[in-house]
Amino acid sequence: MYNNLIVEMIKKGYKLEDIAGTLADLLDCPEKIIESKLKNTQDFTFLEVIKINEQIFDNKMDLKYLFAKESNDNATYCKHFIQETPPSKWWN
Repeated sequence: MYNNLIVEMIKKGYKLEDIAGTLADLLDCPEKIIESKLKNTQDFTFLEVIKINEQIFDNKMDLKYLFAKESNDNATYCKHFIQETPPSKWWN
């Protein structure tokens, strides 16, 4: 589960039961797909991650933190966001 994403949305004032619907409206996709993504059965696309950070968090959240996946007591980061490339000035 994307616990950090959920917790941070709650901190912004969203209700837990409304998070999937809010993200579905934002990303223009069915709520069931968002529920699957929140449960880690599907991945968010890079563009979806950017849009969530931009529209909900005003580009103020660290993407690695926000989209960290919980796995066996350890946080593992979504494969889409860990790349073997030099850091960009946009991510600092």
